[in-house]
Amino acid sequence: MSAPSSRSSAPSNSSSRRLLPIPASASLAEKTQVQAQEIEKLHLLLDTVRDLGTELSLDLLMGLIVERASKMMNCERSTVFLVDRARNELYSLVAQGLDSREIRVPMNAGLIGEVARSGAKLNVPDAYADPRFNPEVDRRTGFRTRSVLAMPLHDRRGDLLGVIQCLNNRNRRGDFVPFEASDETFLSALAGLAEVFLENAKLYRDMDHLFESIVTAVSLAIDSRDPCTSGHSRRVTQYSLNLARAVHQCSRPPFEQVTYTRERFRQLRFAGLLHDVGKIGVREYILCKADKLPPGGASLIRARLELMLAKRKIEVYEHALAEKADPAARLAAEYEPLAQEIHGAIELVEAKNKCGFVSDEDLAALKGLLERGWITETEHINLSVRKGNLTEAEWVDMRSHVTKSYEMLIRIPWPKELAELPEVAYTHHEKRDGSGYPRRLKGDEIHFDGQVMCVADIYDALTSSDRPYKKAMPHEVAKKILTEEEAAKFRILPELVALFFEQECYKIVPDHPFPPSGAYPTAKE
Repeated sequence: MSAPSSRSSAPSNSSSRRLLPIPASASLAEKTQVQAQEIEKLHLLLDTVRDLGTELSLDLLMGLIVERASKMMNCERSTVFLVDRARNELYSLVAQGLDSREIRVPMNAGLIGEVARSGAKLNVPDAYADPRFNPEVDRRTGFRTRSVLAMPLHDRRGDLLGVIQCLNNRNRRGDFVPFEASDETFLSALAGLAEVFLENAKLYRDMDHLFESIVTAVSLAIDSRDPCTSGHSRRVTQYSLNLARAVHQCSRPPFEQVTYTRERFRQLRFAGLLHDVGKIGVREYILCKADKLPPGGASLIRARLELMLAKRKIEVYEHALAEKADPAARLAAEYEPLAQEIHGAIELVEAKNKCGFVSDEDLAALKGLLERGWITETEHINLSVRKGNLTEAEWVDMRSHVTKSYEMLIRIPWPKELAELPEVAYTHHEKRDGSGYPRRLKGDEIHFDGQVMCVADIYDALTSSDRPYKKAMPHEVAKKILTEEEAAKFRILPELVALFFEQECYKIVPDHPFPPSGAYPTAKE
């Protein structure tokens, strides 16, 4: 005869596993009603497991938890607080569209602070009768706290993760009543689910922060290569995000169907920070080139011509001495004309070495210097640049940073929600009329987020602090160029430019929060 199993030999204690206790004296109808309530709550728990399991964004997850807690507990308000040990605080995240904000309280504050300190649940029938309650929040918000039920949340190691609290319990008639033992049982079940999903979301957020830190470090390294454009990537990113928010909130054509999820918003942020990563492959002197000639180029020509003039002077003196002629007369005849030409050549070189317009007359004079051997072919090419300070070959090198960026970015195994990031960065110099680069795309062939970044990139290039080759333009001048040239000629989507200035997307808010990952409703706000 086999030994009885432990399952069959264990005493039956089904009542201890019930969410809602059934009094022994209850009638059949009362038992049926309690069981129906219990089944309803179990269905709510199952629905909660399903919904919480699909959300990885910490603030949205916390919002789902408090929404379900309030519904299942039939209470007026619920909150989840997490522990920040570094700052000795409890904080709650509140979703706000594409962003989130934090609410922070000291670790030892009020009733939730007591739960965090003791690690034990707390059921307070009347908050104002408890000396541990801090009424300051009620005074600030106008809310009236009555009953409180709070429980600690622990991670899988048993360390305190946070606190979940429910405020102001109601009975089925809607009257405020204290929380009962059955409420404690049910909140304990919900807390057990919340612990698992919150810990997973925190781990996911920590990985996000690590990834964002790496991206930010790379962006800073890019900008640091050229002190003149320091901060460019961060400013372009912020302008782009401001414009994306404006598009998301705009309900008029052509943006009424354009919606930004948090993933898309985050993708645009990373694309902005990394859009110039290809500059790592551009030669240093081109990135930092202030004049048309390489550093020291004008001084080299001056030294060369002055040496030539000095040699000529020595030759004139030697000939005069050999022929016993008057040196002064010889200098006036054979040296002074050359000196005037060389001084004029030096003035021309130094003037045309600066960024500015080169006329046909200037080009002819520079050609004459080349033919006389006073400047080299390379120096002639550099000095003959009509606009700006880069030669055609140098422009090819500079513009190659876009392709280099793309080639670097496509080698990274981006997650699905960031899969279009390389293409966004690849298209930020394209123009709708096909005049952009590197692929000369037209119209809607250009990724929309690339068009957003294009507006931001041009505005920053025009208005950023003085660079060696140009002065920073005032805001109104930059607005005129973007509106009356770029947009008016349909190089850039006119509605985007109009929205950029209408919503003041050029204003940067210091320490603006960037969103974590996580889905955001696709409906227009």
